[in-house]
Amino acid sequence: MKIAPDRDAFLPPHLNQARLVAYQDGELPRAEMESARAHLESCWTCRSRLAATQGSIDAFLGARKKVLPDASVLAESRVEQFRQRLARHGDATAAVPLPLSERLAIWRNQLRHLGHILLQPRQAVLAAFVAVCLLVAMFTDVLNTRVSADAVLLRAGNYENAHFPASGRVTRSLIRVDRIDRTSQAAQPLGTLVVVRDSAIPVTYVSAQLPSGSTENATAKDDGQAPEPTLAAMLFGDGPEAPLLQYLTAQRWVPDVSVAGFRRLVAARGNTTASARRDGSAFELHYPFAPGHPSGIAEAMLVVNSRDYSPTSLSIITTNQSASWEYRFTRTSFSSQPRTVELARLNSPAEISNLPSGRTAPAPQLRKPVPLSYANSHASEGEVAAAEALHRADACLGEEINLFPMSDGSLLVQGLVDNNVRREVIRQSLRSVSGPLRVEVFVPRELKSGSELYNPPDQFAEKLPASGAPTTSATLADLSSAKMPLYEQLYQHFAQPGVSSEETGKQVAVFSNEVVTLARQAFLHAWALKKLDREFSRERTSGLSAAAMQKIEQMREDHRRWVSTLAQRQSEMLSEIAGTTLTAGAAQVDTGQQDSETLLRLAREQNDLVRTLFTTSQPTPETASSLARLLAVLRRMGT
Repeated sequence: MKIAPDRDAFLPPHLNQARLVAYQDGELPRAEMESARAHLESCWTCRSRLAATQGSIDAFLGARKKVLPDASVLAESRVEQFRQRLARHGDATAAVPLPLSERLAIWRNQLRHLGHILLQPRQAVLAAFVAVCLLVAMFTDVLNTRVSADAVLLRAGNYENAHFPASGRVTRSLIRVDRIDRTSQAAQPLGTLVVVRDSAIPVTYVSAQLPSGSTENATAKDDGQAPEPTLAAMLFGDGPEAPLLQYLTAQRWVPDVSVAGFRRLVAARGNTTASARRDGSAFELHYPFAPGHPSGIAEAMLVVNSRDYSPTSLSIITTNQSASWEYRFTRTSFSSQPRTVELARLNSPAEISNLPSGRTAPAPQLRKPVPLSYANSHASEGEVAAAEALHRADACLGEEINLFPMSDGSLLVQGLVDNNVRREVIRQSLRSVSGPLRVEVFVPRELKSGSELYNPPDQFAEKLPASGAPTTSATLADLSSAKMPLYEQLYQHFAQPGVSSEETGKQVAVFSNEVVTLARQAFLHAWALKKLDREFSRERTSGLSAAAMQKIEQMREDHRRWVSTLAQRQSEMLSEIAGTTLTAGAAQVDTGQQDSETLLRLAREQNDLVRTLFTTSQPTPETASSLARLLAVLRRMGT
């Protein structure tokens, strides 16, 4: 519970009447005089009492002046002489420096007064404090050299997504490979790599130029086998290190400076710690392996440019009983080039096998990217970001909106909505997603002009109810007559003396429509939860970062929380008309955490029961048993 600050802890107590009079007469010690003055400057209560006291004194002096004799009569009196001596003594005392204790008391009172002044505009002070904290958080990378390794890695992944080869182009990286003795820091060049990634087909072409002048070429399919001969020839030309080569091959690692490759490299390191530090214009990300790792790798390191988060080098550090080595891959150039016939021949010879040798011809027509099913693709960081954006716009709740992983590595958001306003909302939510993303959201009239909608990437067995609209429209109960099974019971519940039948009927309609809408909303959230589990299954998310997995889990928790909240709201509403017997029976139902499959089944059942009870039904169901079952289902959903 949030506790407001205690203002009275900084405020001295109110001045009593004697101290007010002494303050007016200047009879308080200097420290107390300063304290009283500070208090009066900030306390309206004591200032008003001081004004009242001053008014009384003024009235007294006025009355006294009328009855006293002339001042000359008292000029020589002993009392007047004493007063004059006392005044002269006070003037002399004022010139003497205050002792240390009194000065400390004055400073303490001034600090207390300052605390009170700061508490007066406390909202502005707190707002300024929050703003400063936000600014520090926003510019952490600039103000502090200690950053999160996973955060930098995620931003580097966004850079790669943004520089994914566009249609009809390839990316070309030139990489220098060195082996460095960690003890003597002596570097041995191992050669250079040319890594080409294609936009048309999911392959990577690797050409290794060895110091001896020989060349090793390999073509590796994405998520396929690593180019083991190329790795062996380049890294272990003077004698293979079998455990390291076996590990790199098992991880399907392609010798490249990329975030995707780095994630694959450290996926089985047996350690969860990571660190990052800023060194000038670069971030160094250190991912240590478990001690005694079978591969012999002690640590993997990725260096990222701090300006645009582009990866610049990758290092594999190995240790054994005799030496410690660093295999460093440094990217010396990175460019995007047109996908010419020559480059196409490197990656996919079958595409140009029919061309005569030596014939100059334009590049072949590239295959159109096609959607991939969930079974044939792996989830990417960009897919998680796009799913999160659609989740924020509620585009996952019954609307015909699908997120497709494409064969060229890009993403496609495609679907059908009711109107242009809704389409613009979805487009705006997706603007924050980086990387290759295409949005094709149609309205009904556009489908008549020949626009094509792909089948969903996963044939989800659980379909939405045939009736009713998505969440953008409310589902209404059928109240055309008293044929609704619960109509009489609801009418008796809402009927009040002096209230017309028409007004009672309106209350029944409002209540019924709210229950039907809540039931459908609960089903849609359960349906979206199950669909989310299939989209981001364990098999598809094996290569995602911890941050991406946290986003997926947050979306799941949002749907579960909504299902629980909507079920509890229905239960509260129906308990008012069900009576104590049915409500007590539902309370005895065993509850527990439900998986997405069970939750979806319960949500469908409650939706069907609500539609049965609140719409025209032929034949009329047994109202009491159906209502009791509905309350039991809602109790299980609401836990």
